[in-house]
Amino acid sequence: MDLFALVISALSLLVAGVGTYQANKRSREALAESRKAVEDARWFALQEAVQRLIGFDPTAEPVGERLANLRIASIALVDQLEGWDGIDSWLEAERTLGATIGRQVMEAAKPGDTVDQRVNNLEPLMSWAHALSNNLRHFRSIGHNVDALAKLQDNAEQHVVAIHERHGWELPPSTNPRVQPLD
Repeated sequence: MDLFALVISALSLLVAGVGTYQANKRSREALAESRKAVEDARWFALQEAVQRLIGFDPTAEPVGERLANLRIASIALVDQLEGWDGIDSWLEAERTLGATIGRQVMEAAKPGDTVDQRVNNLEPLMSWAHALSNNLRHFRSIGHNVDALAKLQDNAEQHVVAIHERHGWELPPSTNPRVQPLD
């Protein structure tokens, strides 16, 4: 009888151990899925902010709120991603380029422009937003690529300089002297 009780106890211990292992495994999987869902929501929010710039006419309504939404969604994504060095700088360079192109569109618009002229004026903003959307989709699917981010950032910064030089505008500041890094 004592042997039977010992065997039952050993089996109970084995079943409890396997059950605990399975519960912990499912818990880890659920936590990973939860983190993935949060990250997916951040990517979606940024993509939504970009999509709101495609087909947008800054001569018809203010561009500031849409660019603010882009910045807010960018910050939220950057804060969620770990190990994605360079994505913050690239997204800020893209936002600056979007603001620059928006200014160009507003200054090119003239009262009495035909529909074709308006569409032609809007094309650089729509093309920029579409390219940004495609690049975001690419990074989401392939993951972090520091070299590609650096090239895209450099490209955006070069376009900002070229547009400002072409129009004789002063370049936007690259830093804020009132903001100092924390030690």
